[in-house]
Amino acid sequence: MDIEALQASWTQVGAVGPEAVEYFYNHLFEAHPEVRGMFAEDLSPQRERFLSGLARIVTNVETLAADPSFVQQLGAHHARLGVVADHYPVAGASLLATLEHFLGDGWTPELAQTWTTAYGAVAELMLSADEVAA
Repeated sequence: MDIEALQASWTQVGAVGPEAVEYFYNHLFEAHPEVRGMFAEDLSPQRERFLSGLARIVTNVETLAADPSFVQQLGAHHARLGVVADHYPVAGASLLATLEHFLGDGWTPELAQTWTTAYGAVAELMLSADEVAA
């Protein structure tokens, strides 16, 4: 996984932050309208949490394996909201579509693989929250 490319691409997307998050949720709800009911009508607070959480994860990606507590807490919170394992690929696809949209020509097959790998690792940590709690 190319951590430098991951972080550099996030810096680019993070620069348009709220617009990228809005794109993410629009993509998610268009592709999977069945998940819309899991969210509050007003997404403003959720958009901010999503953006800051993702920024924190990407910024600290090198230390997540050594200290997964933030990601596991995030996973436990999502589980309490009804998020199950099948929801993670759905959200991942919307995240990748968002990155591709905002990075344009900078979205290479290599960068797509880096983000796919990173997302998969984070999703696994989030899903492991229940195991850690038990």
